[in-house]
Amino acid sequence: MLNPQTETPALVSWLDRGSERLVSTYLLETELRRMCVRHSIDQSRVTALLAGVSVVGLSRSDFVSAGVLAFPQLRALDALHLQGALRLDARAILTYDRRLSEAARSMGLEVVAPA
Repeated sequence: MLNPQTETPALVSWLDRGSERLVSTYLLETELRRMCVRHSIDQSRVTALLAGVSVVGLSRSDFVSAGVLAFPQLRALDALHLQGALRLDARAILTYDRRLSEAARSMGLEVVAPA
């Protein structure tokens, strides 16, 4: 992937199976591009990665809804990711973040974290 971590081989294997349709908000693009800037990774790799993801925008009401989610431990960007998943009627969310995982499970989402 873009910046290999311990979980990367398992994640790549899961993605290669292609059994799930990947959907996210434009927030994912921003986060990936910022990570590439921090680690001096070519931006074309983000473009290639996102070619396999259906990306949608967030509305003002999504920002408001994310702001009032009842999970005090959830950071702002993670709240936006969760709200995006809820609005898109996702059945699962792909994350390795503990706080986002807990909040997503509380909202009835399956958490996918290949390791």
